[in-house]
Amino acid sequence: MTTFYTVVSWLVILGYWVLIAGVTLRILMKRRAVPSAMAWLLIIYILPLVGIIAYLSVGELHLGKRRAERARAMWPSTAKWLNDLKACKHIFAQENSSVASSLFKLCERRQGIAGVKGNQLQLLTDSDDVMQALIRDIQLARHNIEMVFYIWQPGGMADQVAESLMAAARRGIHCRLMLDSAGSVAFFRSPWAAMMRNAGIEVVEALKVNLMRVFLRRMDLRQHRKMVMIDNYIAYTGSMNMVDPRFFKQDAGVGQWVDLMARMEGPRGDSNGDCLLLRLGN
Repeated sequence: MTTFYTVVSWLVILGYWVLIAGVTLRILMKRRAVPSAMAWLLIIYILPLVGIIAYLSVGELHLGKRRAERARAMWPSTAKWLNDLKACKHIFAQENSSVASSLFKLCERRQGIAGVKGNQLQLLTDSDDVMQALIRDIQLARHNIEMVFYIWQPGGMADQVAESLMAAARRGIHCRLMLDSAGSVAFFRSPWAAMMRNAGIEVVEALKVNLMRVFLRRMDLRQHRKMVMIDNYIAYTGSMNMVDPRFFKQDAGVGQWVDLMARMEGPRGDSNGDCLLLRLGN
């Protein structure tokens, strides 16, 4: 019996060190930034079990096999959209101001496309202005409305936007809405999701939270985009979620949230819309 326990003890110790060595090799093979790799290795060697669990939980970009396959399948369509856009030489600005030049060069290096000319850009710094402009554009929509947000919190002017969106769907406008499952949990638990679907809006719950798979995929990686596209011509993007600051997190003790949104009108909205449609469809 003593021999049995001795063998088991040595096997446990061996497995323990094999696990540490395996995770160490995995970190090194990922070729991540040196400070990041050193930090993870330090945690693992100081608090091995805690460090290993933490690394396997949040240390890698892992959204699940099926999501990765869908992302790979989507790339050919995205690449085709980029190539088709590049072929439209007349939409790109040939001369830029000294202020815009460096910004457009950065965009071209990161996205592969240059700055598009012929746009009107309006910076909205007040939540009421954003909501009112959005409601007006929704009411004037003629073809389609695409909306993507991290948080949709019912209450206040957010409900007015919802009512306008449902009215648009009822008059035949193609409306789609994608919201993050965790960020918009209050929305999905409210009657609004069912009301919108009944009105004809396609409501997508993105990155659904499943506690049974918490160790198999990253639950902290969320859909943080805030974008609106109307008629493939008007686009909104910025930091503002679909919330009324007068009703959102009033118990946080930090006052009203302050955000910015940019309203774009012109071919840039059209190209943004094509890409947004592509992502929503997949």
